Amino acid sequence: MISAASLHPWIWDGARSLWQSGHHREAVEGAVRKLNAETQNKLGRQVLGEVDLFKQAFSLDPADAGKPRLRRVPSDESKTYRSVQRGAIAFAEGIFAGIRNPLAHEANLDMSEQEALEYLAALSVLARWVDDSELEEV
Repeated sequence: MISAASLHPWIWDGARSLWQSGHHREAVEGAVRKLNAETQNKLGRQVLGEVDLFKQAFSLDPADAGKPRLRRVPSDESKTYRSVQRGAIAFAEGIFAGIRNPLAHEANLDMSEQEALEYLAALSVLARWVDDSELEEV
């Protein structure tokens, strides 16, 4: 069985205090904010956020001045390379559209501990991809 404390450190750091006090929805929101901040820090791009940040981070375009990229696998232009980059963008879009946006815009949205744990697990996958990716800079 998976526990929240065993997830990627960025996610658990963002969620820990709220999770431990039983505020599961707020813990997920904190984890999303932490993931966004750590991704901004890795890229040095604090002006971008959320979907746009991840689209640009995992873009197939080469890095440009002031626009570094994250490469999950070596940039060899293979089908696998293109697939994992596109998958990271799509996964991030899904997280922000399907998890973050409803939490931010639906004040009465209840969340069970199990549902919150599943959301944290999804966030942990994206955090691991960002953390483990190589930074490509010009």
